[in-house]
Amino acid sequence: MNFQEKYDEYKQRREAKKFFNQNNDYHLSVSDYIRMFIVGTVIAIFSTIAFDFLSMKIGWSFSYFDILTGYFTGSVVLKIARYGSEKVGIISAVCYLLGTLFTPILTYYIFWNQSVSLTTAIQLALGQFSNLFSLVFIAIGAMIAYTTSKN
Repeated sequence: MNFQEKYDEYKQRREAKKFFNQNNDYHLSVSDYIRMFIVGTVIAIFSTIAFDFLSMKIGWSFSYFDILTGYFTGSVVLKIARYGSEKVGIISAVCYLLGTLFTPILTYYIFWNQSVSLTTAIQLALGQFSNLFSLVFIAIGAMIAYTTSKN
């Protein structure tokens, strides 16, 4: 067996392993799923807060930041999982949506030092989804998070 044949065999094994890991979620443990969920949600929350703060400083609100938040969330969850799959994509989309949902509540509590009642928290969370334009960009951000971590 010459060097070229050995190299081709190595490439085939590596490609087969990559295909197996992409189509089989059994290589992830429960702690990996928990870590993906927690870190993905935290990344979604902090990137949304950072982009909201940036929007506040420049005076304009950019819905494109929702797409960037989806990309960041998806790429971080993919990095934790090491291989993309549908379950990893679903987890990153859920983390993105939870981050988008909880960011107004945390912003209200942290920046304005106000205690948040349950009704106020629900109103703040649903306020994110009240505008059709922002709802479309939130949906696009969730799709970006899903596709980024699925591949």
